[in-house]
Amino acid sequence: MLDLLNAALQITAPLLFILMLGIFLKRIQFIDTQFIATGNRLVFKVALPCLLFLSIANRPNQESINFSLVTYAAIATLLSAAIVWLLCPLIVSQDKKGVFTQCAFRGNMGIIGLALCINAYGNEGLAQVSIYLAVITVLYNVLAVLLLSSAYRKIIPNLIKNPLIIAILLGYIWSITGIELPKIAQTSVNYIAKLTLPLALICIGASLDWSSLKSNKQTAFICTLLKLVVLPAIICACALLLGIKGQALGILFLMMSTPTAAAAYVMSKQMTEHGNLAAEVITLTTLLSPVSITLGLVLLKYYELI
Repeated sequence: MLDLLNAALQITAPLLFILMLGIFLKRIQFIDTQFIATGNRLVFKVALPCLLFLSIANRPNQESINFSLVTYAAIATLLSAAIVWLLCPLIVSQDKKGVFTQCAFRGNMGIIGLALCINAYGNEGLAQVSIYLAVITVLYNVLAVLLLSSAYRKIIPNLIKNPLIIAILLGYIWSITGIELPKIAQTSVNYIAKLTLPLALICIGASLDWSSLKSNKQTAFICTLLKLVVLPAIICACALLLGIKGQALGILFLMMSTPTAAAAYVMSKQMTEHGNLAAEVITLTTLLSPVSITLGLVLLKYYELI
């Protein structure tokens, strides 16, 4: 059991360390809110797109897609959102349903999920994770707009302008051509791509607002339980019944059990009056996810499912 715990910590502990470093650097005022905002933009618009582009462009087309995994993840996401939405009247008021539902299913796949998968499987699974990320990112954005407002006309423009989707699409097109990236270009883009995970994790840690955990405690804890434990457990159990095991199950678990994405706060703040609930859920899930993910990995490894 100790060996299993150690193996799980090899995946989760580095992320927790860098998150704590971000908290520490913000606490001693070594970095400020302006640095965090600039760092987040740099990651989202430059570094992460470079990482995703390289992960797909350098691999043959047929290696980049696990259709059964991506299809199952999309269906599971849709059903999760629907189930949480139906349960909302038992938990929150009508005006908070959209925010609560989004926070319960929308995980931080682009940073936390990607980092976990790289720690677990290295570059071997990165291309599959990138395609997974592209499909579910589209789904997340569509569902978020549907849940939070009636401004459906904004869905297509937002998706077209999303740097992650653009990078993944360009990488897939390059992969289809079969042309090898020039070494100079590959090395240069790779330098930028390597900024992604450390910078993003430091910014996430530094941006956590512990003082916000006061106005929606009970609701935030219920949402956190759904996000980190209930939904990942149900989704992975159903995946096993359908024969999804090994690396595919590992990727599914790591992506589904990530803490609530910071984008949930941004959209909730812009489109509703309950952005504070989203902030509390993001803080709680980010704080507790290393524990829940480590325990989940130990269980999956103990039963030799991944």
